[in-house]
Amino acid sequence: MESYYDDLNKKLDKLQNKQQCMRKTKTNQQHNQFYPRTVNLTKIKFNLEEMSLLNRGLQHSIEKPQEKYLTDLIMETEQAIRMLEPKMQSAYRILATRKLKQIKTSSNHHNAEAK
Repeated sequence: MESYYDDLNKKLDKLQNKQQCMRKTKTNQQHNQFYPRTVNLTKIKFNLEEMSLLNRGLQHSIEKPQEKYLTDLIMETEQAIRMLEPKMQSAYRILATRKLKQIKTSSNHHNAEAK
């Protein structure tokens, strides 16, 4: 009977040693350094923000938030209107306001459907 328990203890010791070895290799594997995800083959220099965005992969969305997009559109529209003759500016501001409201309501409608 003792030999049976001795055999079981030996098996248990082997399994414990094997587990410890596997834990050591897992911690060593965590420190491995892999090749970079993106490789720049052009003469263009990317900054850290651009490289981190590229490293996220092709499935990553880089779309601007709607508020930022609308603010930029309003500012650019106003700059373009200011380049016109002063007599025409007010008429184009009214047209631009209508169109911007239409864009805002349509984008709000699309966002509500997406949620």
